[in-house]
Amino acid sequence: MLIEIIFFSLLSYLYGALPYAYLATYLIKRKNLVKEGTGNIGVTNAFKVGGTAAGIITVLGELSKAFLPVFIGHRFFYGNLNLTLLFVYCALIGTSFSIFLKGKGSKATTVGLWSLLILSPYALLTLLLLAALTLSIAGNNVFIKKIPFLFIPLVIFVFEQNLIFTLFGFLTSTLFFLNSFKRKDDFIHYGIFQKK
Repeated sequence: MLIEIIFFSLLSYLYGALPYAYLATYLIKRKNLVKEGTGNIGVTNAFKVGGTAAGIITVLGELSKAFLPVFIGHRFFYGNLNLTLLFVYCALIGTSFSIFLKGKGSKATTVGLWSLLILSPYALLTLLLLAALTLSIAGNNVFIKKIPFLFIPLVIFVFEQNLIFTLFGFLTSTLFFLNSFKRKDDFIHYGIFQKK
């Protein structure tokens, strides 16, 4: 069983590492997403640089990165939550640090949101409400915008009452927080949600 866990962890990482935004933008617009816009390999930059088609392909690709690890956990490990969370986290790591882009990647928030929608929809809804509240008061303050990341493990614990799930939330929160410092803020760069 250990070999299967290692195999599917690696598979989840590799699938998470597929840079849908980069590929879609290059194939549709012949533009290198790493060198355009914010340089982020994510949904917002794909929409802005690659256009609607590239953005939609990216959203669907990120959705599949959330769905595949959950499917693996349910199909091959009888819905074992701990292993499912491991596979999802491996996909998040792959998205953040893609072997196909020499360690570059996206913030992985889209994959994280889709994953949480599948695994804990009430926690996701609560986090989205906190994020909306924070965005409404943050303006251009990048540090205030990071606050919702800190609530991920707490919100997950409140709704799931599961220590492993809470640990997953803590690790995910840490990954998002670190990524937010490493990569430019697409919303600020493109003026999204900015008060006129």
